[in-house]
Amino acid sequence: MSDALLGALAVVSAIALASIVVAADLAGQPPRRRRPPNTRCPRSIGVGTVQMVAGSDDPVIVIEVESVAGQRFTGRLCHSADDEVLSALRPGVIVLVSFDPASRKQLTLADDAIAVRATADRTLLRHGVLTHDQLDLIRFGTHSCGVVTGMRTTGREREALREVELDVMVTRPGGGQFPAQEITLVPEAALDKVSPGSIIDTYYLPADESAIAVCVPPA
Repeated sequence: MSDALLGALAVVSAIALASIVVAADLAGQPPRRRRPPNTRCPRSIGVGTVQMVAGSDDPVIVIEVESVAGQRFTGRLCHSADDEVLSALRPGVIVLVSFDPASRKQLTLADDAIAVRATADRTLLRHGVLTHDQLDLIRFGTHSCGVVTGMRTTGREREALREVELDVMVTRPGGGQFPAQEITLVPEAALDKVSPGSIIDTYYLPADESAIAVCVPPA
């Protein structure tokens, strides 16, 4: 799985948005409609990249998928002709898809929030993008924001991701601030979003302000 894709997954996990299209720029994409009740519900979830959108009235949408187990295959998205999410799909867009392991060629957009987040969490941990401690802070900590007061690159990198050490002044939701440091992976194209003066999403435990987790979306 590419590190650019892992960066996008980190954002999906952090904000737990399971039923929207996750584009590379994370621009506001329209929410998808829920699957019609008579449609068979696949049991597995994967991360897909749109390869082709052909046609206008009833477009053929081809997606390359990587499953949690690392298997790669290509399938077609099942959809209704008037599904409003279609306007957001174009080659290169990253989507979370559901599929039946016995019939992997037929895909639907994932709409199970718990399963999607669990899939994203396992993938991020397996690839080392997030640690267990960072994931716990994101899932169970207080969501706030912080101002970057310092940023240093460590020299470690993974293709499209760069490791940085951040000094952050975190705002407490109830008032006040506290300083913190965090080492994290950031998409190379988003390094300007962690430059001094930038405002970023932060997560921490009120009982222990010595550790934080940050969330930086791809550029």
